[in-house]
Amino acid sequence: MPEYDEQGVDAFIDLRSPYSYLALKPARLLAERSGCRFDWWPFITDLRSAYGGDVGERSRRDEAKIRYLYMDCRRLAGRQGLTIRSTTRLWDATLGSQAMLFAKSRDRLWEFCDPVLAAFWRREFDLESPTALEAALVSAGLDVHDWRAWLDARAPAELAAALARAEALGVFGAPSFIYRGELFWGSDRLDLLAATLDPAKPWCF
Repeated sequence: MPEYDEQGVDAFIDLRSPYSYLALKPARLLAERSGCRFDWWPFITDLRSAYGGDVGERSRRDEAKIRYLYMDCRRLAGRQGLTIRSTTRLWDATLGSQAMLFAKSRDRLWEFCDPVLAAFWRREFDLESPTALEAALVSAGLDVHDWRAWLDARAPAELAAALARAEALGVFGAPSFIYRGELFWGSDRLDLLAATLDPAKPWCF
């Protein structure tokens, strides 16, 4: 198992996961209220395995499962004033995850992620587009030449290291939060994480 910060939380999100998107606001609020440092990482879920293959290949049961998933997420999103629309394809999150790591390395993580994810879940952003991602990084205040150099020299290794860290910590889905080696999977487990961080303090999300 990799070393982890005894006082921090490793937080893994999949940019294509609606439950990851729903977890961001309460998790960041928890970090602020608890004073605990959250270290954010990308995770790439095997969606084909999890949801019965590509669109058009799924069983009726898998299709029903996904319809329910998005209905459930829309209900939860309404509580946060967010928009989540269903998708008709399985997105490749590789380049977006690399861009997330670059923004994190330059201390512009949320300046990049917040507008990108809001647009992506409105289905107004192409997560696989180099041009769209580059424009989003620039809008977040990042230098395009710095990004291109980082992409060529470091991106594959940095993403591989992040995914290896997730595997070593036992992460199998997103969002996942690890505190002192204990795994909390899903946005609906943030209350348990909060109670673990500070048992004496009541938390409500």
